[in-house]
Parts: sequence; C-alpha cells; structure tokens
Amino acid sequence: MKKFIDRQNSALIGLLGGVLVLATMAMASHQDLLGLFNLPGLVMVLGGTLAATLVSRPMKDVITALRALRALLRDENPEVTGEIGHLLNIAHWYRDGNLRAAEQAIEQVRNPLLRAGAQLVLDREPIQDIVKLLQWRIAGARTRDLNNAQILRTMAMFGPAFGMLGTLFGLIQMLASLGASGLSEIGAMMSFALITTLYGLLLANMVFKPLAMKMEQRVEHQTMLMNFVIEGILLLHDRRHPTVIKEALTTYMQQHHTVAPDAIVKAA
Repeated sequence: MKKFIDRQNSALIGLLGGVLVLATMAMASHQDLLGLFNLPGLVMVLGGTLAATLVSRPMKDVITALRALRALLRDENPEVTGEIGHLLNIAHWYRDGNLRAAEQAIEQVRNPLLRAGAQLVLDREPIQDIVKLLQWRIAGARTRDLNNAQILRTMAMFGPAFGMLGTLFGLIQMLASLGASGLSEIGAMMSFALITTLYGLLLANMVFKPLAMKMEQRVEHQTMLMNFVIEGILLLHDRRHPTVIKEALTTYMQQHHTVAPDAIVKAA
C-alpha cells in the first residue's frame, strides 16, 4: 500500500476517495449504485459544460487545458536539482576559459531555460538582455499555465448550472406526466432529474475546481524554480566559483522552500 501511495499523487487518491465516499453514502442509504448512474444526465452536464466553455474560450486553449490534466494526476513537479550539477560543471569550465568544454556541458542540460541562459552567457550577450529574455520566457509560461487553470475554473462554474438545467428538464417531464403516472413513477422521475444536479456539483467541487487550484499551485512552484535558474545564470555570468554558486543556490532554496537544500549537495 505504501509503494502505491508513493507512486501516485494526492489528486488521484482524492478522486478515488471521493468515489469511495459516494459509494459508501449510497450503500448506507440502501440505494442501488446503478441508480446513481444516469448516462443522459452525465452527457448533458459534461457536454453542456464543454460547449459553454468552447463558447467562452478558443478551442485550442480548451484542448491545451484538458491535455494538461494528465500531468496533474501524478506528483511530478518540475525537476531542477538534476540540472544543478550541469550548471556547476559549466561554471567550472567557463571560469577556466575552456569554452569548448562548457559548450559540451550545455548539450547535456535538459532544462530549456537553463540551456538558453547558459548559451547566451557563453555567447557573451549583455547580462541585461539575458535577464530580459529569460523573464519574457517565464512570463509566457506563467500566462499560459494560469490560462489553463482559469479554463478549469470556468468549467467548474458551468458544471452546476448544467446540472440544474438537467434537473429542470426532468421536472418538466415529470409535471407533464402527472395525470397518467402513479406516485412510484413520479418518485423515480424526480430521483432521475435530481441526479444531474449531483453530477454538476461533483464535477465542479471534486474535479474541476480542485484541479484548477492544484494547477495554480504548480504554476507558483514553476515560477520559483525558473527564478532559481535566473539566479544561477547571473552567478555563471559573473564567473563565480562553483562552490560559491552551490552555496548561493542552497540559500535561495532555503529561503523559498522550493527544493530540499541537500539536493544541491547530492547533485554537485
């Protein structure tokens, strides 16, 4: 069980826990679990939510936001500690004036921001231009990711509304058949109608809104790590000793609580 929890993330565990709570409530009330499944109502809530979101947002942005949901189902925060060793290696060769070895070290860097910044330093670009370019990249990535989170919040807003819409359709059908239906049939239609409201509330408060909050939290974490990269690039440009760079980055991590400080020691 512990290995399973270590491999998964809180989002997936939370979703499974929500399903378990719903199933427990249904069994405690002696409700048939299949009675909670209403395919037309689910299609109305999901389809209506998606349609309204497409009206308010460009289709390309909505597709991008939905694709980003896969990354939220695993605790895979942006990893920068593995690039620290490469940064210190580049700093070592750059400080010694061996640009060829520094270029080869840059080729091993996977972080695009760190790779671009280190390459600009080796190309002897002005530090003001380097910082401005990296900040533009950070701003672009932050805007894109926050836009994805806002789309999820939009879907969380539309979900309950279409749940109520499904309930209204069910009530209209129930009222239209009052004269020809018995109490048992009316109760069944009423239960059927209210399920769409349940779907809307569950999707909004257990799926879309929590995932939007998690995405916003991840954006803040990414921004801290990208600013961490800029600090390293500034120290690289000043030809600081790798030991000084390691100590400075360790202090940065301690102040911002981004990555465990001993990660630098292991990566160096």
